[in-house]
Order: sequence, then structure tokens, then C-alpha cells
Amino acid sequence: MADRRDNEVHGRAAGAARGAADGAAGAVRPRAAGASAGDVVPNAAGRGGNKTRGAGVRLIGHNQSHFTSAARGHRRRAAAGEPDGALWAKLTPRDRLVLELVAEHHVLTTEQLRALVFPSISRAQHRLLHLADLGVLWRTQPYRAEGGSKPFHYLLGYRGVELRAAQNGTTPPRPATHADRLRRILESPRLPHLLGVNQFFADLAAYARRCGLGTFAADERGFDREGLHTWRSEESITEFYEHKITPDGYGCWHENGRWLGFFLEHDTGTEPLRKVADKIDRYTGSGKPYTDRFDVARQLAGMVLIWTTSTRREQGLRKALQAKHSPVPVATASREHGHPDGPAGEVWSVVTAQPGRARRVRLGELPAMIDGTTDDGTPTVLADLATRPASVLDSHDYGDVYRDGTTDEMREANRHGRDVGDIVLTDPDPDEDTTVHGRPTRQPWQRWKRPA
Repeated sequence: MADRRDNEVHGRAAGAARGAADGAAGAVRPRAAGASAGDVVPNAAGRGGNKTRGAGVRLIGHNQSHFTSAARGHRRRAAAGEPDGALWAKLTPRDRLVLELVAEHHVLTTEQLRALVFPSISRAQHRLLHLADLGVLWRTQPYRAEGGSKPFHYLLGYRGVELRAAQNGTTPPRPATHADRLRRILESPRLPHLLGVNQFFADLAAYARRCGLGTFAADERGFDREGLHTWRSEESITEFYEHKITPDGYGCWHENGRWLGFFLEHDTGTEPLRKVADKIDRYTGSGKPYTDRFDVARQLAGMVLIWTTSTRREQGLRKALQAKHSPVPVATASREHGHPDGPAGEVWSVVTAQPGRARRVRLGELPAMIDGTTDDGTPTVLADLATRPASVLDSHDYGDVYRDGTTDEMREANRHGRDVGDIVLTDPDPDEDTTVHGRPTRQPWQRWKRPA
């Protein structure tokens, strides 16, 4: 009995010794298998014969945080019919401003958004990349044939479309519809023109920030702040004026206590000068018979700025504009001037027959060249025009507006309310507001609202 007990004790001791030896051998086996790998022991262990053991090493290593984060993210996923609360919590007021700018102006580059919103280019790059990862923005880098790389172009992502639709109380489009819209923007032949318009306003914002006038930010949008105060897109300002004018953008500039509202016409040099000059006619009047000849000019809240490509083109354009004799103040400038302050510098010249007022001045000095502006940026000459009695067009004014088959007999009958054949022509009803068009009750800059 004692011998049997001794044999069991010796057996357990021998088994423990063999187990220790096997454990020691297992501990050094990965080093032997990966002897050529140097000191990279975890990778060698991962490539060893025991794949299960290697997987366990990787699981408890650096990748464990990604695994657990992914699991936690999966648990935070919103249920059907619920918005993503994490996305709303991550959007700062500046993010919402970026979302608003990209939604209204369609496409903005990294440098343009930095000039408008961010204090530095590095901060802009990191934050815009984060918004693109969230799906709020969508970015692409177009091909550049001459070499190098173009800046990233940021457009509205589908998550951003959903947020904008929620803010406006509308239904977001289908994802395929939104993707087709992005393709049309990027493939449009007007993309360089759109980027040029956006660059004009971005340069103004950059100058205002650089000179300490103020930044184009949501929390600094007070009326005492100088610089670029308002920027509206072509679609927005066209809708505001009921498609009577179609400028490339509207802005309101504040400097040295003076306000200047302006409508931008960005000239790319692809249109004849006569066609560019004819755009001023839309700012004067609609040209309809028996309406106020200045029915559009009475409603304007700013002057017209034409931003041309070259000095030679600007000189030819000014000659064509002087022949228009429009009551709307117009100023021209050329990108060839290369002023360090850009469009805010001393590059603008008012179209006038008086040489003293045609000299080059800064953007903030234009109000003095056009006899002043009101507190909302409207030129004083247009504000006074809105208070004058309306001047109705007739056959002696702008005879080309009657190119609709109307005969002299019909015109004379229309004057006296007589019948001509089966047609009865009468004067406009005095109770109807068909000749006098008052100015809009609200100005374009009053419709600009920032997210809280």
C-alpha cells in the first residue's frame, strides 16, 4: 500500500516536471520559428505554427481598441425611424455655417472655406476631412493636366442634404438623385465661372480677416462688424428679385462706417462685350410697354460691379457701358491689376462721364464716388429714384419695345381707349399697381440667417 502511494507521488512529480518543460519549450518556440525576424516578436509569433495563439496575441494588442470601438459604434447605431444623435452632437456652429455655405454656393475649395470660416489652413483641412468622413460633405480632387494637384472641392454630402431638408421642413431627395446632381455640378461647363465667383467673395473675406475688419463667422455677425457682411448666391438673389435680374452674386461690404451693396457680374472673357454691356439693361427696367421705365432700378439694393479678365477688355466694356446712360451706378475692375488686397483694393473705377469720379479707388471708397449710400447699402441715387413719380413708357420712349406687331393705329387707340376692330384696348386700371413698383419690403441681407 505504501509502495503504491509512493508510486503515485512520484508520477505526479514527473508529470509536473514534464509540463514545466513543455511550457518552457512552448515559450521559446516562436523565437526559434522567427529567428530571422529580429526583435519583432509579436509578428513572429503571429506567423508561427500556432495560428490560434497568434490571433490571440493580435486580439489583445493594438487592434483590440478598433474592435471594441467598432462594437460600441454598432451598439450606438440609431434604430429605424430615428436620426443619428451622434451626428447632431458632433456638429459645431462653425460646422453648420460650413454646411450652409456649401449648400447655397454648391462647391467651395479648401482655401475658399479657410478664408471664409477657419483661422488656419491646417485647421480647415482637418475639420473638413472630418465632416467628409461623417458624410455631411463630399469632396473630390479634379485632375490637373498641367501637373501638380488641384485643391479639394467640397460639395454637399447626402447626410448634409438630410440635415438641410430637416432644417427647411422638406423631404430629402433620393440618394441617386443627389449623386446625379453632384455629377452635373462637377461636369458643368460653368464650373470655372462658379469657382471664380466664389473666389471673389472668398478674397474679400480673406482681406477682412487679414486687416482685422472682421471674420465671416456666425458668432461675429453684428452690424458694427466691418468687412464682408452678406453673400448671396445667384439662385438666391434671382429668386428674391423674382427673376427680373440674374447677377452672379450679391454682397454687402462695410468699411469706415459706410455700407455698400453690390451685384457682381463675373466676366470670364467668353462673351462679346456688347452682350456683357446689355446685362445692365436688366438692372434698369423690364422694358414692358406701359410700365415704369425704371421699374427694376427702383427696387435694387446695390450698385453693379463687373469683374473682368484684362485691362484691354475693361476699356472696351466701359465704352459700351457709357452709351447705356443707365441710372444704376456701375463700376468695373480687371483681375490683371494684381492688387495685393484683391477685389478690396484700389482697382475699381465708376463708369461716368466725369473724369474726377472715374479714378481708381478701393471697394470701401466706392460709396463716395456714387454720391453716398443708405444704411442698408443702397446707392442714394436709387433710393431717391424710388421716391419719384413713375415715368411710363410710351411710343416715344424705347421704340424697340413695340416690336410685337402693334400698329400705330392700335397704339393711338390704346391711348384713348377706343375700339380697333374686335380688339378693345384701354388704359391700365388706376386701382391696380401696374405702373408703380415700390421697393422690396426687405433687402437681400435681411434674409440672411445664421444657425444658432
